[in-house]
Amino acid sequence: MVLVEVKSQDVKDATSQGRRNMAGTLFGSSGPLFRPFLNKLDELLPPDKRGRSINYTSSTLKAHVDAIKVDEEKLCVKSENRAVEITKNELEDVLSEKYPTLDHKSLSLPGLLFLQSGPVLQLCTLNRLRSDHGVQIPGGNRTHRYFFHTTVVSIQANEDLIEIEFDLDRLPNLSGGSTSTETSDSV
Repeated sequence: MVLVEVKSQDVKDATSQGRRNMAGTLFGSSGPLFRPFLNKLDELLPPDKRGRSINYTSSTLKAHVDAIKVDEEKLCVKSENRAVEITKNELEDVLSEKYPTLDHKSLSLPGLLFLQSGPVLQLCTLNRLRSDHGVQIPGGNRTHRYFFHTTVVSIQANEDLIEIEFDLDRLPNLSGGSTSTETSDSV
């Protein structure tokens, strides 16, 4: 297991923008994965901002998320004194309706949540993997998406820090030599 910490300063350095709510960056993309749960996530918004359109909730949510904890079984999102949980089973049910022929047993809830983040957070995470652990991930959006979905096993976030735990043993071993990552001797 490898733990990566991405701090708000890392994101600030990568974007040259002001301070960001780190937990909110996990909802930085407009990806459709959690769209079926936006009505449920609407509960996290302040009372005067609830009940508007799904698009409004999607674009506003990142500013109101205080903390996130996700593992293989459930996602818990907190805002002030409110919390919303989404379980892997709920997500599997939604995906089974849309894609009935696919097997959803290998679904990684933490990996899928991480893929909802924006490219800046993903880039900062790749940089931290390389600098802190010597892990080099080959370029390419499809390779990165596969890597994150496969290896992210847990995420904890608050407004200052995101901790992402990776299980590099989940990557397939390729016969004939190299694997899809190059690691230093310490990994």
